Amino acid sequence: MMIRPRSKILAVDDDAVDIKTIEKLLGEHYEFRTATTGEEALVVAADFRPDIILLDNMMPGLDGGQVCRQIRADSGLRHTKIIMLSGKSMVSERIEAYRAGADDYITKPFNEDELLAKIRVYLRLKSVEEVDQFKTDVLTLLCHEARTPLNSLIAPAEILMSEDEINADEKKLLIEMLHSAAKRMHRFFENVMLLSSLKSGKWKFNSEPADLCQVVHESVCDVATMAVERKIKIKEKFDAGPTVCLDSQQIKRVITAILDNAIRFSQSGGSVDVCVSGDSESVCVSVTDHGQGIEPDYLPYVFEELSDPDIDHHSKGQGLGLAIARQIVQQHNGTINAESTKSSGTTFTVRLPVMVPSELVHCGK
Repeated sequence: MMIRPRSKILAVDDDAVDIKTIEKLLGEHYEFRTATTGEEALVVAADFRPDIILLDNMMPGLDGGQVCRQIRADSGLRHTKIIMLSGKSMVSERIEAYRAGADDYITKPFNEDELLAKIRVYLRLKSVEEVDQFKTDVLTLLCHEARTPLNSLIAPAEILMSEDEINADEKKLLIEMLHSAAKRMHRFFENVMLLSSLKSGKWKFNSEPADLCQVVHESVCDVATMAVERKIKIKEKFDAGPTVCLDSQQIKRVITAILDNAIRFSQSGGSVDVCVSGDSESVCVSVTDHGQGIEPDYLPYVFEELSDPDIDHHSKGQGLGLAIARQIVQQHNGTINAESTKSSGTTFTVRLPVMVPSELVHCGK
């Protein structure tokens, strides 16, 4: 079964009738959220990360233009498309909306077919822009990230070529350096190609009914050696939950990336807590470390690819592991988030929807 994540739309309007009309039109086909004030819209948008915002221009408190400007100032929402909805139709009002950062302007009462057509156009445009931006970011990162492993390849190779007499131990060390640098570059390019496929929608998922507890336990086993080396104890607490339909290997990649992150940023001798729980609507995996926590200014961007403000930190994973994890979870129609307290630790939470029995029958086909 191919998992097709639904695009996210946020409708912002203080008129309950308009909200109901938009929800009836879009609710079945998109992941849909609403807000009735500009202030609420900013809070929901920061958490929901919508693909498109349908924004009423005339609201009490923050109006549409003010909301639009604040959204445009959020780098995490830079690709979100904003369609302004308004009862005003003067050219000057349209121009002001565009100046505020709106992508389009539709007057009320709107034509339903026109709105649906524009949503489809802007969803395609957003996807293209994100892929183009990713390509640009990768080229920028290559200038920084490839330099160190390339030097690690060139220097040992030059020694091996220029020195006639190298003892066996020195030769082995140089070959190990070459191998390590080559593996690092290979891993980087593999991650780039995977993330590119995920963002462009070309990655094929193999979904089947699975026990999430088993998937998480296998991830714990995969990082066990690293945990032992750093003297980190992993504590598992699994509550048996419902069977879910997922790509086990890719969800395992997600949990392993989170565990790897938790272990690396835990103090030696510390612990990492891994919990699995579930209810009738979703299953949840949480991973908590007790390290120094994530800087508050960086926390909103922890899942953004290549967004680490300190480029040197990419040497531990090129800023791609958590970005890949987010793409995989979103394409399972799930959510992933991080909460952190400075000097107290960080909790990553993955939440996946439970499939109803009729859906499980077709899962994997």
